[in-house]
Amino acid sequence: MKTLALTAALFLVIACAKKDESAAGGASTGATTAVAPQSDRAATAAAISNAIAAHPASADSILQANNMTRESFDQTMYEIAADSALSARYAAAKTK
Repeated sequence: MKTLALTAALFLVIACAKKDESAAGGASTGATTAVAPQSDRAATAAAISNAIAAHPASADSILQANNMTRESFDQTMYEIAADSALSARYAAAKTK
């Protein structure tokens, strides 16, 4: 369960690093997936992360309640980390 929270934190760090690269003149492809509105995906992922951080023993139940598996949540976090705008929305919604 700690691994999932640490993975989420790692993705956030990666996203921040990518955001810095983009600000320094890196190219952005702008490609996104259309699973859900981007802001909703970031907010949902942050809410899931917050819930898991508060109740790590219930991580699988929290994911299942949000129609996700560990793998699909990890994939969502990778997608958020790859997009600086999503990363910013995720960070804003994530509690400390």
